[in-house]
Amino acid sequence: MRNRRRQKPQPLLLRARPALGVGLRLAAGMALAAVLVLTAGLLARMDLDSLLRLERVQLMGDLRHLPADEVEAVLAGHRRGFFVLDLDEVHRDLVALPWVESARLRKRWPDTLEVKITEPLPVARWGGERLVDRHGEIFGPVDLAAWDFLPALEGGAGRQVQLMHRYLEVSARLADVGLAVSGVSENPRQAWTIQLDDGGQILMGRDGDLDRLDQLVPLMPVLREHDAAPLARVDLRYPRGAAVVWQTAAAPGETEGTIR
Repeated sequence: MRNRRRQKPQPLLLRARPALGVGLRLAAGMALAAVLVLTAGLLARMDLDSLLRLERVQLMGDLRHLPADEVEAVLAGHRRGFFVLDLDEVHRDLVALPWVESARLRKRWPDTLEVKITEPLPVARWGGERLVDRHGEIFGPVDLAAWDFLPALEGGAGRQVQLMHRYLEVSARLADVGLAVSGVSENPRQAWTIQLDDGGQILMGRDGDLDRLDQLVPLMPVLREHDAAPLARVDLRYPRGAAVVWQTAAAPGETEGTIR
C-alpha cells in the first residue's frame, strides 16, 4: 500500500481570511457612502453665502456717469457667496443699465468681485430721453439736460444711423451758407425735416435725395437781402423753388414768400 500523505489541517483563521477581506471592504464602502450622504445632507442645509461671502466689490473703468450705487443695487438682487454668485446673471442685469455699454466680471479669492464697466460714448440725442452711442445704439432713459450740445435726432425704430448720416451731410452742405444745423427729425411716413440752431426748419419731404438742398444754397443770398431775420421755415418740397417764412415779418402783413 502506498503511503498517503496526510494533509495538515489549515488554521481556521487562514481559511476565513478571504471572507473577512471581502466583508471588511464592503463595510468600509458602506461607511464611506454613509459619510458622503451625511456630508451632502449637511451642505444642502448649509447657507454657502455665509461660508465665503464676497464682501468687496472693486469697480473699475473710467466711470463718469454710472453711479456706484446702481451697480450695488444690481448686486443686491443676487446671492453674494463666492461659489453661488452667477456671473452670467449679474452681467445680464448690469448691461441693462443705461450707462453700461459692456461689463466684465471676475471673482478674486477669497472675498472680492471685480467689475469692469465701459460706458457708452454719446454722439446724438434721440427723442426726449434717450441718446445714441458711437456704435449707433440707442440707450436710456437719461436726463438730456446736460446733452443739449449734441445733435437732436428723432424718428422711427432703427432709423437712428440713417438720420445721423443725414445730419452730418446736411450740416456740411449748409455750413457753406452760414446755416447751423441742430438736428434732423423724421415722421412715421419718413418725411424728414432739418432743424436749425436758430429755431428754423427746412422741410425736405419724403425724398431722401439731398440734391433738394442745391435749390437753397444759391437762394440764401437773395433771402438775406430780402430780410435779414432768421428763417422760420423753408419748404423745399416744390419741384422748382421754395416757400419761405421768416421768424419776423419784413413789413406789416408780410410773413411768407414763395420764390421760384
